[in-house]
Amino acid sequence: MLARLLATENLTVEHRQVATASFGLDDRVLTLPMWDNVTTSVYSMLVAHEVGHALYTPLRRWSREERYRDLSPAYVNIVEDTRIEKMMKKRYPGVSRDFYHGYRDMHEKDFFEVNDKDITYYSFIDRINLYFKIGAFIDVEFSDDEADVVTHISNCETHEQMLDLALIVWQMDKKNNSESMSPVDGSQQSGGTDDGDKEWFTDSNPDDDQRNDRKQEDSDLDTPSYDMNEDSDEGGDVDSEDEPLESKTQKAYDKKLKDLSNDNASRPTYMTLPNVYLDKVIIPVGKVRQDLEQHFERCMNFTDDDSYENRTCRDTIFESKEKYKEFKTSARAGVNSLVKEFEMKKSASAYARTSTARTGVLDTSKLHTYKYSEDIFRKVSVTTDGKNHSLIFVLDWSGSMQNQILSTIKQLFQLLWFCKKVNIPFEVYAFTNEAWRTDNNPEQHENCEWREKDLYIGKEFRMVNLISSNLKTNDFEKQLEYVWLTASSFVYWIHVPFGYGLSGTPINEAIACVGQIAKQYQRQTKTEKCNVVFLTDGEGNMSAMNVIRMGYDDIERRAATSIRWNTIIRHKSHTFNVNGMGSEFTNTLLRAIKVDNPQCNIMAFRLFSPNDLVSLHRNYGSEAYESYDDMRQELRKHGSVSFRTTGFDRWFGIPGKSLVSSEDLEVDEGAKKSDVSKAFRKMHSGKRSNKYITKAFIEQIA
Repeated sequence: MLARLLATENLTVEHRQVATASFGLDDRVLTLPMWDNVTTSVYSMLVAHEVGHALYTPLRRWSREERYRDLSPAYVNIVEDTRIEKMMKKRYPGVSRDFYHGYRDMHEKDFFEVNDKDITYYSFIDRINLYFKIGAFIDVEFSDDEADVVTHISNCETHEQMLDLALIVWQMDKKNNSESMSPVDGSQQSGGTDDGDKEWFTDSNPDDDQRNDRKQEDSDLDTPSYDMNEDSDEGGDVDSEDEPLESKTQKAYDKKLKDLSNDNASRPTYMTLPNVYLDKVIIPVGKVRQDLEQHFERCMNFTDDDSYENRTCRDTIFESKEKYKEFKTSARAGVNSLVKEFEMKKSASAYARTSTARTGVLDTSKLHTYKYSEDIFRKVSVTTDGKNHSLIFVLDWSGSMQNQILSTIKQLFQLLWFCKKVNIPFEVYAFTNEAWRTDNNPEQHENCEWREKDLYIGKEFRMVNLISSNLKTNDFEKQLEYVWLTASSFVYWIHVPFGYGLSGTPINEAIACVGQIAKQYQRQTKTEKCNVVFLTDGEGNMSAMNVIRMGYDDIERRAATSIRWNTIIRHKSHTFNVNGMGSEFTNTLLRAIKVDNPQCNIMAFRLFSPNDLVSLHRNYGSEAYESYDDMRQELRKHGSVSFRTTGFDRWFGIPGKSLVSSEDLEVDEGAKKSDVSKAFRKMHSGKRSNKYITKAFIEQIA
């Protein structure tokens, strides 16, 4: 965040196992080493330094220019570092403190290796380096001519001026290198410049130099210096009898900075969210209706001459349709109770938003109280508008849901009928890896734009739009019946519709899609809040990330690799650390999609068995409950649990057996008193659990 704020642009910042920091002028990626044992001031200083290159250093192949062909890169690096650090301090006065404390910490650790050494014998470029970095902590002396050059370096503004000054310093050191070095005092002349050299300082316009900052191409800038001379063999040439001119203070500094890099640190993996083609991923409700209608109409038209399996399928369909009608009738009272609860909560919310305001008009009935009360004006109640909602239900269509899918559908239908009564728009999606079979040409299908480091979404993934509030009343009721029959086909003897069978659990891929679906649906329905409800019974499949790998034939190919620990999800200007797989990765994905959907509530109805409670507390409830016993106590009291997680705004845990069990009082004729009591407690337990869950759900959306 510091780098982005300083650069005033949405830079991509990555921490990697590299020796020095670098900045790519083309892709705008700032790469920082994984520094170990650095203070906050040193870290902030190094980041500010690198951002200075991003803002003020243009891409220029100066080593190919005749004027600077022989100039040593080390000289350019030091003078350029001085210029961009001065520009950063001028632009952001606050970073001056970081540079001061950062270089002080480095000097205390002898980064420049100058302790107990006489720096008066150091070369001009080394003394310049020490003067502008740690000059506040040591005395650095210059001759008169050198002091004049140092003054010009202090006032340097443009890249052109910097190159000319670096050339002057290099020429002065080159001249002194051929002579014996002697201690510098205030009167001694160590070198000089002619009049032509001094004219170089005023040739450039700083505005012209900075105008090209954002138009650069391929380059990496190293911290604390940057490589402006990629073709190093072309620059730094000196006479054959001379030693190459280098800066020993800069070499010592670079070595110490490299030692700060933690080579044993775990290398993070950066992942981004894909741009999903929703029209390719979503199977629209119209096609789903057509597929299911054709399938079940054909099954119901089986005759007695057909095979035993087909006749049984036909008879079971008719029985299931009768069960659906019975459920619809029995659920009416529960739906009405939901509506009543919702209206009560909504009224309470409106009352809380109501305030009393004075109108400025005298209330004649209170005029007689003017001597002892100032409250003689008429008042009016003002109620601020609430927020209208939409709902998206995301149903787990995986194999583990087989024995609970019909009970889950019952819960879902009650919520849909509730939404219909209170006029809340909704959509129901099922995530699956099986529905791709319904496509005419699935081999040519691409679900998203392929980009390296994106979350991998396979060609087989689909979001099946099972039900929509946009359906007409007759079509809506008919579609509910077809979905009921489809869910029944996983339990009873009914042929499963082709392409609508249960599959794996691609919940993470569904979350990536829901982020775009919710944003689009909220815009379509013109609602201010969108509630997303996941109905699932387990963790998602192992997710993968797009990568490019070199094949055995030395040809790069697109591939996918499993996402591992220490992954960082980068989305827009935000980064999210993933500290584990499974629920941790799912929760982090949910946080990432909220970047695009700040007005989105994400809830989960999670079905679980009693043996799963320990892992659920560890994965989801550890922040909401101080201990596992607290979570178990709530489950015993209410028959279910409800709390908030890092990813879900509300997480509802429902024991799977409470959904499977019937809410009707079922006893055999002539049953004992104990059996009747047991059946009554069983019925009451189911109703109690459902009442607690629905009440919490209504509170969330009211």
